[in-house]
Amino acid sequence: MGAFVVVVFVQPVAAGLTFERSRWPLHITLARFDAKENADVVMGRLGPALTPHLGFRVRIGGDDYFGRNGTVHVSLVEPETRLQRLHEECLAAVGSDAHLMSPHHTGKHFRPHVSHTVGRLQPGDEVAVRQAALVDMRPDSDSRFRRVLGVWDSDAEAGTNPPLNAS
Repeated sequence: MGAFVVVVFVQPVAAGLTFERSRWPLHITLARFDAKENADVVMGRLGPALTPHLGFRVRIGGDDYFGRNGTVHVSLVEPETRLQRLHEECLAAVGSDAHLMSPHHTGKHFRPHVSHTVGRLQPGDEVAVRQAALVDMRPDSDSRFRRVLGVWDSDAEAGTNPPLNAS
C-alpha cells in the first residue's frame, strides 16, 4: 500500500532522489493516487504502459493559479495529444482499484501544468518528455519528504522496460 504520484520531471532525475515536500523539482504531474499494492507491483504495471509513449516535447504556455484557494502559481502546458495519451496510459496502468486523489482533474479534464516551486518555466519554453517517474509521497512513513522510487526513460531497451531503480 502506498501514496504515489507519477510525474515527468523537467530535468532528468535518478531513482532514490529524496527531497522535502516543499522543494519539488519542477515537474508535470500525470496522476496522484493511493494504491493497495506495494511499489514493486505498481512499477511493474507502469513501466510497460508508459515507456512506449515517452520521447517527445511539450511547450509551456501562460501562467495560471490552481489549488483550493487559487494560490498555487503554475505554468500551463500547451495541449499536446501525446501528453494526454501518456496521462491516459498512466491512469489505465494504475487501475480501477487505485484511489485517484483528484479524479475531477483526470481524463478529459487533465490540465497539465508545472507548479512554480524551486523555480519556474517561461511561456515558450520546451520540456522534453523523456522520463516518467514514480514518487513515494510518504517514504518511510514520513510525509515531510518525497522519494523517487523508479524512473522509466524513453531510451530504455525494448521489452519489459524495468525502472532504473536506486537499489
